[in-house]
Amino acid sequence: MEPYTRPFWESLRDDVVLIHACESCDERFFPPSPICPHCHSTNVDWVETTGRGTLYSFTRTHATAAAFDDELVIGLVELADGPTLLAPIDESYAALEIGDDVRIEAAEYDVEYDRGWLEDYPFFAARPLD
Repeated sequence: MEPYTRPFWESLRDDVVLIHACESCDERFFPPSPICPHCHSTNVDWVETTGRGTLYSFTRTHATAAAFDDELVIGLVELADGPTLLAPIDESYAALEIGDDVRIEAAEYDVEYDRGWLEDYPFFAARPLD
């Protein structure tokens, strides 16, 4: 069976971020789903986003699973052309402020962890814009 999210991961190889758009109600959403969470239509498709957005909220973890860095910074990013998504942030906690302009980009997944069929695909992270 073909994983439903494969187009998302494939596009990250080209540093392109895809989200879902509902062709019935024009809402965009993430994570991807074959059913629109707004109007419950199945008339959804992939659309490219700029990946640019605003850091809405962020936090850091002080204790993580063994495969991850001890301090992991994650945040909510409101995309300029779509939904809000949760992403790791490629910046130190102290350097961030709510409202920072960021971009979702492909990121190498350098953790020793079995990712199954995602093994050869990049992950993604939010990076502050200069």
